[in-house]
Amino acid sequence: MELRKIWLITGASQGLGLTLAKQLLLNDQRVIITTRDVYKIDRAFLDHPNLEAINLDLTDEEAVKRAIDLVISKYGYVDVLVNNAGHGFVGAIEETSAKEAELVMAINVHATLRMIRLVLPHMRKKRSGHIINLSSIAGLIGSSGWGLYNASKFAVEGFSEALYQEVKDLGIKITIVEPGAVRTNFLAGSLKSSKVIIDDYAATAGQRRKTLAGNNGNQPNDPQKVVNAIYDVVQMPAPPFRLLLGPDAYQRAMEKIQSLKAEFDGMKKVTISTAF
Repeated sequence: MELRKIWLITGASQGLGLTLAKQLLLNDQRVIITTRDVYKIDRAFLDHPNLEAINLDLTDEEAVKRAIDLVISKYGYVDVLVNNAGHGFVGAIEETSAKEAELVMAINVHATLRMIRLVLPHMRKKRSGHIINLSSIAGLIGSSGWGLYNASKFAVEGFSEALYQEVKDLGIKITIVEPGAVRTNFLAGSLKSSKVIIDDYAATAGQRRKTLAGNNGNQPNDPQKVVNAIYDVVQMPAPPFRLLLGPDAYQRAMEKIQSLKAEFDGMKKVTISTAF
């Protein structure tokens, strides 16, 4: 039987975060979740003796500091931080307002960085810990209509690569989870669309809106199997840095690799010609 760990999961009132929290409780883990509205969560779930729910606005630096201080004062440390909270957004780059772009970055990028900065000192002190950053196949591959969401997940990928290098000798593990389409309520509950619609983008960003609407409830990946994979990775003595999940994610990632190689090879003479 695995040792009980203390897990801190952001955005766990629904979707993958909630599914993960429920599975962890079944595995006798200690689970702390954050949500913007704790009252939306089923009371019977909240009453579980190994669960604590914190009402938290992840965009509020001082509120997050107080929440982390509370967790540390009560439990002493955090074994696993799961940065799950996310804000989905669909819209062409030109259709996206500054306010819409700022909200995507505030949740997907800055809130994730904030949690990491405030939890890391305690992991460093203990010389152990595992940070799970929820990215997406959209963090590896850009798609029309998905640009701001792509930008936010590409950012998560970038700073996670740097973070991995910074903490790997301090006993702290980093894993980016890159799922394909998972059958949660993300497309119905967490996905927002640009208020501006430009007809010239009907065949690109507009088609993306239609495709996403049609995919709701038909996503190919099982959320339970996704959270099981995340749990299993945390048990590994040498967990992977990147975890692709889903045959759709694997296929698209392989296509991206082949595309990059073909383009780089095709321009190799020009590429190497700039050296002194």
